[in-house]
Amino acid sequence: MNALTVDRARALLRGGADPLAGAPSALERARVLCSWSESDPTVAAVGSTVAVHSLVSRPSMNGKVGVVVSANASTGRFGVRVAGEAKALALRRAMQWPANLQPAAEAVEVGRLILKATEWSPQSHELFPEPARKCAVEVMRLGYLIAWDEERFDSREGAAPELADVWRGFVLPRFASRLRVARLRVDEVDGTLERPNAARLAAEL
Repeated sequence: MNALTVDRARALLRGGADPLAGAPSALERARVLCSWSESDPTVAAVGSTVAVHSLVSRPSMNGKVGVVVSANASTGRFGVRVAGEAKALALRRAMQWPANLQPAAEAVEVGRLILKATEWSPQSHELFPEPARKCAVEVMRLGYLIAWDEERFDSREGAAPELADVWRGFVLPRFASRLRVARLRVDEVDGTLERPNAARLAAEL
């Protein structure tokens, strides 16, 4: 997620990028960024985009954004590469948070966006690829047809809204999320399912 903007992350997700690809995956890094204060930063900080602050020895570096290139659990120090600097900065941490670095705001926003896109919901619908969004709409329509099937539910007055809610809250999220993980797409010509090459998009996450 280095130097990845929110707009770029949104475009990648909508384009079919897989947040589960890579090691560590974009999803794993997003979780670290969004809960840094709740975890040991030395465990998974390498590769994170961070902002330098409260650095007394070199105040001119405060506010600059860099990338963590190393983390030493025994010393609690991080190596942070800042553009234009010949050597990585050695920054220390205090308690759970690093004393002289914190996740860059943009990186945290990207992380939140990736976490939001891991499971389908009406709020995350726009983050899914267009084929997945179209399939989700069709599956929702199917749910409504089943819910309002008078022959099936004529003995249960009021069952339709309940079934529609279950369909939207349970069936649809799992269907759409599995569609993203499988990286399937609906071919616009004949409606068949194919596997696209999403490696380039996934790699950027």
